[in-house]
Amino acid sequence: MKAVKPCVALAAILIAIAPSLRAQEHAAPPIPSFSVLDMRGRSQTYNSLRGEVTVVIFFSTRCPMSNAFNYRRNVLYHDYQKRVRFIVVDSNSNESLDEVRTYAQDAGFDFPVYHDVDNKAADSLGVQSTTETLVLDAAGAIRYRGYIEDAPNPERTTKQGLRLAIDAVLAGIPVETPQTRAVGCAIRRAHPQ
Repeated sequence: MKAVKPCVALAAILIAIAPSLRAQEHAAPPIPSFSVLDMRGRSQTYNSLRGEVTVVIFFSTRCPMSNAFNYRRNVLYHDYQKRVRFIVVDSNSNESLDEVRTYAQDAGFDFPVYHDVDNKAADSLGVQSTTETLVLDAAGAIRYRGYIEDAPNPERTTKQGLRLAIDAVLAGIPVETPQTRAVGCAIRRAHPQ
């Protein structure tokens, strides 16, 4: 019987286990459940965001950086609403449900907006700023965390991080840059961490 060279044996083992390693790589844990209020004050609980690609966007009524993206949020919603679920959340403890409702109407938001009482959703998802966004795949795993675009001024934008992430997740391919730094106003927490 011939002796198998160690490098050949190692290569055979790696080839055999590669599919399971790839499966583990894509088996990121789903996000924790969270509850938010819709604009009528009714609780909406998201126990699992499985089944369809989901975008979670955090915003503020009072943050100029966040407000700079209002129009682009609407454009993204209209471009993807038939293929992607949108959850747009205000988590600031100093912004009331009435203020959020009025702001959403005045800003002309076409997507559903939610209020995060006591910023529990932001805490649960580890969100720090009002421009932070998440893209989840159909299994409910986070595939992107970061900015909508890399500049508040659309004329200075060079990377549309959120759009690129949505396109990649819808195509079933890895997001090229799965994490970017969202710059905006810190979420005003009911109980500072």
